[in-house]
Amino acid sequence: MPRAADAGARSAIVRACRRLDAKGLVAGAEGNVSARTSSTAALITPAGAAKGELRSADLVRVSLPGGAARGSGRPSSELPMHVAIYATRRDVGAVVHAHPPAVTGFAVARMSLPVGALAELAGVIGPVPLVAYREPGSAALGRAVAAALSRPGNARANVCLLANHGVVAVGESVSQALSRIESVEQAARILATAHILGEVTELGPVAVNRLQRSRTRAAATGSQRETRRGRRK
Repeated sequence: MPRAADAGARSAIVRACRRLDAKGLVAGAEGNVSARTSSTAALITPAGAAKGELRSADLVRVSLPGGAARGSGRPSSELPMHVAIYATRRDVGAVVHAHPPAVTGFAVARMSLPVGALAELAGVIGPVPLVAYREPGSAALGRAVAAALSRPGNARANVCLLANHGVVAVGESVSQALSRIESVEQAARILATAHILGEVTELGPVAVNRLQRSRTRAAATGSQRETRRGRRK
């Protein structure tokens, strides 16, 4: 990978970690962020590192698809999950795992976010499946998350909840995955307020289908744009 591109990926991960910390979406050494840097390598946050104090030199380079660390540093214990996602979703360029309070509250309550409850969920974020509890850092968790993010059609998810654990989001870039984390946390806050007020009223199937089609078209347009940009490089 060219040095400039590698430096860009490192900077993006560090910015994301500091934003996660500043917005209270992680605390201390919680969470992990990675970025695919080529078809055979990725950068990931190190184990036990406070996200608000992370430096680009702290990031660990790992091989794909195996996940073996290249050079010094110990990668995040959640590396198996990141590796499984990259192996299953070739379109994914970054993975963000965090513990935002509101959406993690849904995960602890083992409640999924109903896609039809908010226009933003149906039209922007898409489905947010709940993955049954598996031990953090395990290969079993990685396989379950990768499967949840790989369903075809309108059921294709870019965000999922981890029961009693947190949330994972993927994207073509670190910034896109981070934006999805922030958006799903905002959605969870709104839904929690609706529950307090008494009821979550969902949109009808016609409205949801229209929003989903719009999201699918937008995703296709974005992928075509990224493909053209890649060809020009």
